[in-house]
Amino acid sequence: MTVTETEPDPTPEPEPAGDPYADALRAVHAELAEGNARAAARERVIERLHEENQLLKAGERQSLLRPVVTDLYRLRDDLLKQAAELPADFGAERAAALLESYGQTVELALERAGVLPVRPDVGDRFDAGAHRASGVVPAATPEADATVAGIVRDGYRDTVTDRVLAPATVLVARWTPAPEAA
Repeated sequence: MTVTETEPDPTPEPEPAGDPYADALRAVHAELAEGNARAAARERVIERLHEENQLLKAGERQSLLRPVVTDLYRLRDDLLKQAAELPADFGAERAAALLESYGQTVELALERAGVLPVRPDVGDRFDAGAHRASGVVPAATPEADATVAGIVRDGYRDTVTDRVLAPATVLVARWTPAPEAA
């Protein structure tokens, strides 16, 4: 809401001297003009503070992201350098090792940002809060029912809030008893 200043009429009509209503009206008019001026000054201060707040937020966001951005551009540079220097006899085994090393570099960047990868173990109980089922496989025993049978993708947890940011994607074991012979 913007308050607009109103200028008093520069040529007020002369009022008869000693008229108490006219004096009271002039006093009210003066108070209103003074109140409008104060409100306009407050609006200018609020707008200035809002602009400063937006600048501070942008700077804070940049400060928070700086380590992650630094890690990402270093990773990009490493990837491009490695791609340019790959030998002709570069095999699948070496490619897997190289990609795994880059995965570890990204993991370190995530840790610096307060995020940890979470990999459940096969045999852990399925937890809907920490896991996302991507499929069901037959369980070998009744005890294996509703357990993690395989890991499709790691999950991620915020180290500050201890909240799951992304659940681990898993295969879930489901026990189905054999039908009884009749």
